[in-house]
Amino acid sequence: MALDAADPRPAYQQIADDLRRFVASDEAQVGDKLPSLAELQAQYGRAVMTLQKALDVLRSEGLVISRQGEGTIIVKKPEAHAGDDGPSPHELRQMFERINSALDDLSQRVSAVEAELFGPTSDDPQSGSAGR
Repeated sequence: MALDAADPRPAYQQIADDLRRFVASDEAQVGDKLPSLAELQAQYGRAVMTLQKALDVLRSEGLVISRQGEGTIIVKKPEAHAGDDGPSPHELRQMFERINSALDDLSQRVSAVEAELFGPTSDDPQSGSAGR
């Protein structure tokens, strides 16, 4: 998986999410090993410390354990609600920006219609000086 440069989250979080999706998939089973750090480094093109931090996230969630000389082993599948059914934080941000832009546009349109129907309002800064 190539990391999304537009995603504001750190690389380790994106990698952890990708690995979590792999662990949750039918391709991986409890007891399977995750790829080695060297394989992950080739896959993601990131420093070993970044990859270790991503694995730390999965360890803290109780999904994997690491044993020296054995690698990182899947010990539990993520809960169903923790899957990728919902949008990512990056996708949520994009949705929010589209909604915010649409609301700004609607607000301007409503103001224009109100100005045509009712004339300038008293809180309109231009109307106070125009009448004098």
